[in-house]
Amino acid sequence: MWANEIAERIIKERPNEDVYTIASGVSPSGFVHIGNFREIVTPFFVAKALKNLGKNVRFILSLDEFDRFRKVPGNIPSDYAKYIGMPYVDIPSPFSQNENYAQFFEKRFIGELKQVGIEPEIIYQAKEYRSGRYAEKIKLAMDKRFEIFDIIDSFRTQDAEEGEKEKYYPISIYCENCKKETKDILSYDSISGDVEYKCACGHIGKINVYTAKNIKLQWKVDWPMRWQMENVIFESGGMDHSTTNGSHDVAERISKEIFGFNPPIYEPYNFIGIKGGGAKMSSSTGNVLTLSDLLKVYDKHQILWFYAKYKPMQNFNLALDNDVIRYYSEFDRFVKMLFEGKIDDGNKEILSFTDVKEDYLKYPNFSYLATFLPIVNFNLDFLATLMKKENADPSSTYYKERLNRAMYWVENYGKEYQVNLLEEKNYDYYNALSDEEKSWLTKTLQLLDREYKTSDELQTELYEVIKYLNLEPQELKKMQKHYFEILYNLLLGKNQGPKLGIFLLAVPNEKLKALLQF
Repeated sequence: MWANEIAERIIKERPNEDVYTIASGVSPSGFVHIGNFREIVTPFFVAKALKNLGKNVRFILSLDEFDRFRKVPGNIPSDYAKYIGMPYVDIPSPFSQNENYAQFFEKRFIGELKQVGIEPEIIYQAKEYRSGRYAEKIKLAMDKRFEIFDIIDSFRTQDAEEGEKEKYYPISIYCENCKKETKDILSYDSISGDVEYKCACGHIGKINVYTAKNIKLQWKVDWPMRWQMENVIFESGGMDHSTTNGSHDVAERISKEIFGFNPPIYEPYNFIGIKGGGAKMSSSTGNVLTLSDLLKVYDKHQILWFYAKYKPMQNFNLALDNDVIRYYSEFDRFVKMLFEGKIDDGNKEILSFTDVKEDYLKYPNFSYLATFLPIVNFNLDFLATLMKKENADPSSTYYKERLNRAMYWVENYGKEYQVNLLEEKNYDYYNALSDEEKSWLTKTLQLLDREYKTSDELQTELYEVIKYLNLEPQELKKMQKHYFEILYNLLLGKNQGPKLGIFLLAVPNEKLKALLQF
């Protein structure tokens, strides 16, 4: 599993660390979507792998709440444009009382992480900056601003404009008057640390790098500064930061040459997509699918499994369409194999990162729930009776949890998956059958008048319908399949459908007879 490989590489390259600090970070710019979640789950798995290897691990999540509000997301009131340029912590929450913009989205995301078993040490960047913890690093960056400029400039394709270097400062200041960001520095005294600035609002102010609570290092300097402050050993980052000559390459040089810190081992990750969920996810447009949304369809073990089985640079799609059924079946099958001791080492290793336990086997079949909910017209009592015939326990929390997810999926994403009975008899298909094939229908109708404790009892009886033919096993199997196809075509108008044993029990007898009696 890729996280184990990375952990082994970390130990090989940094064998003598007392504490292995694994870092992640996210900006509370809006609802944190499941693409951003890869920023946290990738180092989370690496941290888990290091712990499994006996290492002392510190897993941190930096919340970049001191970043400036850049754009109003599509799901935020448009009048929030008046706050553009201010730090997230100084903007009121659009959805709650007595908390700021950052707090609302941070609390929500931290709660979502907890639901999937991820509880990192949280570092609130506004608190860190305003506490003065970074003051010495800000002073250092200001004193070495020309060296920083040269590093950044070396990665640019265009030459610097005349006088650009002399005007460069690696900080932003939030104006004391309007609270918005300005980069217009008028002067800097390297002896006293005093900085004079002018804001677009017209305010001219003077602050000191040692005491100011409104200075923030610019991103490409802030990032490596934090590596040193937290002694970060490993971090991952998105492709937008990881391209050649991108912000990560710049940050590595600044880390070494300005802060004298050996950059952490780094692993880029690719973005993910949604199959069946609409347009591309974007926090800025407001088109997001959050962990809360995903947890309405999948449980936490499945979600961790999705991210664990693909290497960070592998692109993959999370399904909300009919593939949900396939993923449920695949995950349930692997879990069953795991606890029966029949699984291969690779999948066993992947499942170890999902924290799945043997009691997971108590969950009912998701496919049956999703298939038969609409067939029984969402009659939950009848569905419960039906599922008992599949050895499910409708009184258990396992049943209720999975039923809720099946209901949510069917109602929101699974419309195309629903099985619909024909409204009228399929005369054309019936008339093309031989007399012998028609006799099978008579036997089928006789079976439907009996009581069955389990769906398997009926399934066995269905197989028996054509055993009188005394065919070889292989030929008999083909003929049984053909018989089932006849039933599906007369009931659904197609060659296949749900497992017949439980399907025939789910549909009211009068409806079955209306379609099968000619």
